[in-house]
Amino acid sequence: MSSAFHIHIGGAGVMIGDMLWKLYEKEYNEATQNNYIYEEADGNHYPLALFFDTDDRKIHEVQRNKSIKYKKHSFLHGKEDASTYARGRYNDGREVTEQAIDCIRKQIETMSRLDEFVITCSISGGTGSGCLSFLSQVLNEEFKNKSKQNGFIIFPSSEMQNNVVGPYNAVFSIYTMTENFQSVTMFDNQSMYNVIDYQLELDFVDYQHLNNMVAQVISSYTGLRRFNNCDNSKFLSNLCPHPNMHYLIPSYGKMTLINDYARTELQEKQFIQYLTKKKCQLYQSLLFRQKQLNPFFGQYDLTLNNLDHCFGQSSNIFQCAASNYQVLPEFAQMKLTGSYFSNDASITSRFKQLRESFYKIRQKRAFHSQYQGEGLEDSEFDEARVVLQRLEEDYNSVSSIYNSQIENSNNYEL
Repeated sequence: MSSAFHIHIGGAGVMIGDMLWKLYEKEYNEATQNNYIYEEADGNHYPLALFFDTDDRKIHEVQRNKSIKYKKHSFLHGKEDASTYARGRYNDGREVTEQAIDCIRKQIETMSRLDEFVITCSISGGTGSGCLSFLSQVLNEEFKNKSKQNGFIIFPSSEMQNNVVGPYNAVFSIYTMTENFQSVTMFDNQSMYNVIDYQLELDFVDYQHLNNMVAQVISSYTGLRRFNNCDNSKFLSNLCPHPNMHYLIPSYGKMTLINDYARTELQEKQFIQYLTKKKCQLYQSLLFRQKQLNPFFGQYDLTLNNLDHCFGQSSNIFQCAASNYQVLPEFAQMKLTGSYFSNDASITSRFKQLRESFYKIRQKRAFHSQYQGEGLEDSEFDEARVVLQRLEEDYNSVSSIYNSQIENSNNYEL
């Protein structure tokens, strides 16, 4: 039986992992394929996961939860926070990451077949960017043809940043994610705040709410295997037809209350309209979550397949056949939800904004000593910026072909 191994890196990644496994635990009795994410032994179920950080604060916070039986190899921490990519990759983080790789090997030895790594972190921080880069490179070398790396990653927000060197850390780590990951589902704090505020109108939103949103998206994705025994790779195959262009934009929202039949049709149409407000959509998939078989499959197919696609790709419609469990009571009303994944050419605007932020700091040579003093070569700054620019160009080139196809089609019709 194939299994997925979860890796939660750095403060943000660890707390997302904490929320995710609390959610998995609520779903345990209903899932039919629990051995996809758990090791079943001696009447217990142990998460196939590793939490690691360069300091111990968040790790100890997760360990205080005794309701989940983690293995002894599931936690690892260092003694000091790695504030920069260079420190996370080359110095303090290097030793911890090497130990993490050993812990991963020990747990993988118990599996009959490793299907994928599910990775959570924030690339604004030094641990999430630096340790992730070294780790994913090693995993790619050891398991390249046997398993995939799928990341659910917090990117720097254009409006909310709590780390002045966040653009440096993020741009340096993008090269590794482009080379080694099969997919990267992108989140940022400001967008998640906006989504939660728009849908729930809470008086106060904190990181717990944001972590809950990421956990819900991941749970629905792995839920295809856990509840439906559906191959997860089918979900991603249509989204990532080009090797480097695998950066996905997620949308998440409530659809309707399960027993609210009077408003079901109206709300589901509104939900589709809300989730598909994108420009230059290249590829897209809709994953919705409901225990009962949804009667509106045909409507979803029709709506999504009427959207324009590049290179004749077709939409995918998936259902995670599970009740919509929630860890936080504030989200209890979200009993029927959907996650919409889009590989969207408009992502270039985010990459451009990140590259420009990187360049502004680079131009002033701000904080260079913090990176070069930890072993980063000066030339690596320019190389990282070039890699990001090439990624922008890849998306722009596909978008140009797409626009040309539409123009030719319109001319033909005339």
